Amino acid sequence: MHPILNLLASFAAGAAAMYWFDSAVSRRQAGRMVLSQSRLREQVQACIGRLVSHPDAIQVAVEGGVVRVSGHVLASEQDSLLSQLTHLPGVHKVHNALSPVDDA
Repeated sequence: MHPILNLLASFAAGAAAMYWFDSAVSRRQAGRMVLSQSRLREQVQACIGRLVSHPDAIQVAVEGGVVRVSGHVLASEQDSLLSQLTHLPGVHKVHNALSPVDDA
């Protein structure tokens, strides 16, 4: 076989192998991200359950370490809740969409 053809065949085989490897790694990481977001959401909800009087009034959404909390919370509990959420492992940012209320 001609040396140039050997070089081209080797290049094509290497490129195909790298494409396959990259695809496999990407699929695996996507699966872990979904799982970790699910776990993070559970941790956030557990924290909310411990810190506020009415945890069912708060909705939680998680995407890539960004936690969005919305709904109603007692004004006296809001600051403490947000502070605790920012310190949870895996939380990079907390988006506050809570509406504080004075009484239940």
